[in-house]
Amino acid sequence: MPNLAKRILSAVVLGPLVLLCVWRGEIWFAALIAIIVVAGGGEWRKMAKLDTLGVGTLLVLGPLFILVAIFAAGVTAGLFGLGLGLLMALGSFGSSWSERRWAVVALLHLVCAALALFFLRQIPEIGRDLVFVLFGAVWLSDIGGYVAGRLFGGAKLAPRISPNKTWAGFAGAISFTVAGAVVLLYLTEANGLGILILAAALSLATQAGDLFESWIKRLFEVKDSGNLIPGHGGVLDRIDGLLFAAPVLGLFILIFGTDLVL
Repeated sequence: MPNLAKRILSAVVLGPLVLLCVWRGEIWFAALIAIIVVAGGGEWRKMAKLDTLGVGTLLVLGPLFILVAIFAAGVTAGLFGLGLGLLMALGSFGSSWSERRWAVVALLHLVCAALALFFLRQIPEIGRDLVFVLFGAVWLSDIGGYVAGRLFGGAKLAPRISPNKTWAGFAGAISFTVAGAVVLLYLTEANGLGILILAAALSLATQAGDLFESWIKRLFEVKDSGNLIPGHGGVLDRIDGLLFAAPVLGLFILIFGTDLVL
């Protein structure tokens, strides 16, 4: 099956399941995030060759225990768990400094996004809508970048990091996401300026996450983070943009509150 067909089929199957988990919330949403971070931790372990028992086990089990803390006692408990996990990673003296350093990067990469997603989903009345907006922005950015890049090509955005990324794709990603925000304005009573600013910021964050993932894979000389999702590679390959966009939206809400987007 051609790769594009596999990507479409995977999206058709997985997309509704993801949206259902977001809609139902509670244990459904927690299970979704748990699958993501555990699989992502395993892929980080494989990519960065973190074979030492201490940091390798921490990358798989650490995020899971942090999620349990969040689900049981809230985001503050998750922050405490993240701090404890980082100390454990740095204190894994049976591992080399390089392994400990990458274990810290991996934990921050995965858990900061998980904390942001739980924080957003638990906001009273509009938490579910905010997560839907986040997923929509990330998906539109990915689609816009892919379509514009394939149609127009042109100058490379960051050839040393990701040879396939172009400035046309960069512009297309932002354009698609902002266009989606305009549609949202017609369908809801959202704040026009706030939604447009947020859409552009989320698209930029999504593309930054994609470039970060490409840099990591190039650094460790791997093509994909894994092979769990047909046509997409690993879980990290599929959610690289989300892992950057979720903390950006969480910080946006913390700083400006919800009035800017309501």
